[in-house]
Amino acid sequence: MLKTFTLDKIVDEQFTETEGRRTFYLTDENGEQRVVWGSTLLDEKQQPVSITAVRKREHPLIQCLFDAKIKDIINIEFTQYNAIFDRKANQLNAQTINDIANEIQKKPYRVDSLIKTIGLPS
Repeated sequence: MLKTFTLDKIVDEQFTETEGRRTFYLTDENGEQRVVWGSTLLDEKQQPVSITAVRKREHPLIQCLFDAKIKDIINIEFTQYNAIFDRKANQLNAQTINDIANEIQKKPYRVDSLIKTIGLPS
């Protein structure tokens, strides 16, 4: 399932000296607006250095958005992720994280951006 998103806005919040949240405001290929967010780890200057999706289903999208800029257009293929993620139960299938990582490395992972490539091989 290939999805296209335009990043409209980014909002950062700080909860502690080392923890925060980054919220992404998106528009999909159908013109629908969507909001996703992740928990961030902050450096000594309170700048986000990593992000973790709050909803496991959004992990690939959150990882791509973390390095994106406002107005970037992101095409992301969810087919491979959906093959290992149980959407109905909102959890990973009965595989270990190591098994999943090994499986993902064996398959081409397609993440394209019409403006730039975001940190993953195409």
